[in-house]
Amino acid sequence: MNAVAPQVLWRSVLGTMGGVALCLAPVQASNILTLNITGLVMSGPACILNANNEIVVKFNDGNALQTTSIDGSNYTTPVPFTLSCTGNPSTLRLRFQGAESTFDPTVLATNITDLGIKLLQPGGSALKLGDWFTFNYSATPPAIKAVPVKRSGAILPGGVFNGSATLLVEVL
Repeated sequence: MNAVAPQVLWRSVLGTMGGVALCLAPVQASNILTLNITGLVMSGPACILNANNEIVVKFNDGNALQTTSIDGSNYTTPVPFTLSCTGNPSTLRLRFQGAESTFDPTVLATNITDLGIKLLQPGGSALKLGDWFTFNYSATPPAIKAVPVKRSGAILPGGVFNGSATLLVEVL
């Protein structure tokens, strides 16, 4: 019985392996199918912001501001930029990205700790830093404004101030 048992076992293994090999044979056969995919890519509307030039806001026509007059209303100044689009977009949106002031996260920081720049939508409501503003495209971009603001109760030092932001425009 000892001599028969290994032969029976060996046949069982070969039978099992043969069955596995037969099951795998169709899977290993390769059929090649060529797939062609075609399409048409159209160029969508494209916009150029401020003729690719830096946007500079000069409060009080570039003259000094009275630190005691900075109240979030005085010295409101338009953000002068142009927007030229091709492809006739209908709806766009814009937002400003930049460093937040230490006293109000919706306001752009400046190099003076207690002084920031608030951005205003057409109509005068605040445009929070980082928030999108949606508008319909026309030859005249939306009248965004900027106004200096200070931390409540702060006494501002005299001197040159500056802040920096990136204006993003997106076609919807």
